[in-house]
Amino acid sequence: MLLGAIEAGGTKFVLAVGNQEGDILDKLTIPTERPDQTIPKIVAYFKDKGIKKLGLGAFGPIDLN
Repeated sequence: MLLGAIEAGGTKFVLAVGNQEGDILDKLTIPTERPDQTIPKIVAYFKDKGIKKLGLGAFGPIDLN
Protein backbone atom coordinates (compact mmCIF):
# COMPACT_ATOMS: atom_id res chain seq x y z
CA MET A 1 0.00 0.00 0.00
CA LEU A 2 1.30 3.46 -0.89
CA LEU A 3 1.05 6.22 1.69
CA GLY A 4 1.27 9.98 1.19
CA ALA A 5 2.80 12.45 3.60
CA ILE A 6 2.72 16.23 3.87
CA GLU A 7 4.89 18.26 6.23
CA ALA A 8 3.49 21.79 6.15
CA GLY A 9 5.89 24.45 7.34
CA GLY A 10 6.15 28.21 7.26
CA THR A 11 8.80 28.28 4.53
CA LYS A 12 8.32 24.97 2.72
CA PHE A 13 6.09 21.93 2.24
CA VAL A 14 7.64 18.48 1.99
CA LEU A 15 5.53 15.99 0.04
CA ALA A 16 6.38 12.30 -0.02
CA VAL A 17 5.14 8.87 -1.04
CA GLY A 18 6.22 5.81 0.87
CA ASN A 19 5.24 2.27 1.69
CA GLN A 20 4.17 0.45 4.85
CA GLU A 21 7.74 -0.59 5.56
CA GLY A 22 8.77 3.06 5.94
CA ASP A 23 10.65 3.37 2.64
CA ILE A 24 10.38 6.79 0.97
CA LEU A 25 9.79 6.15 -2.73
CA ASP A 26 9.47 9.76 -3.93
CA LYS A 27 9.80 13.20 -2.35
CA LEU A 28 9.29 16.82 -3.40
CA THR A 29 9.90 20.08 -1.56
CA ILE A 30 7.95 23.17 -2.58
CA PRO A 31 8.00 26.69 -1.10
CA THR A 32 5.13 27.81 1.10
CA GLU A 33 3.17 30.43 -0.79
CA ARG A 34 -0.42 31.66 -0.67
CA PRO A 35 -2.93 28.79 -0.38
CA ASP A 36 -4.21 29.39 -3.93
CA GLN A 37 -0.66 28.81 -5.18
CA THR A 38 0.44 26.00 -2.86
CA ILE A 39 -2.65 23.74 -2.78
CA PRO A 40 -2.76 23.12 -6.57
CA LYS A 41 0.90 22.03 -6.46
CA ILE A 42 0.13 19.56 -3.67
CA VAL A 43 -2.88 18.15 -5.53
CA ALA A 44 -0.86 17.83 -8.75
CA TYR A 45 1.94 15.96 -6.95
CA PHE A 46 -0.35 13.33 -5.40
CA LYS A 47 -2.85 13.08 -8.29
CA ASP A 48 -1.40 10.03 -10.04
CA LYS A 49 0.63 8.52 -7.20
CA GLY A 50 -1.97 5.88 -6.24
CA ILE A 51 -1.79 6.57 -2.50
CA LYS A 52 -4.35 4.95 -0.21
CA LYS A 53 -3.86 7.14 2.86
CA LEU A 54 -2.47 10.62 3.50
CA GLY A 55 -0.90 12.02 6.65
CA LEU A 56 -0.43 15.71 7.43
CA GLY A 57 1.90 17.28 9.95
CA ALA A 58 1.96 21.01 10.65
CA PHE A 59 3.47 23.29 13.26
CA GLY A 60 0.57 25.72 13.39
CA PRO A 61 -3.18 25.87 13.11
CA ILE A 62 -4.85 24.14 10.16
CA ASP A 63 -8.12 25.30 8.63
CA LEU A 64 -9.60 22.17 7.05
CA ASN A 65 -12.19 24.20 5.16
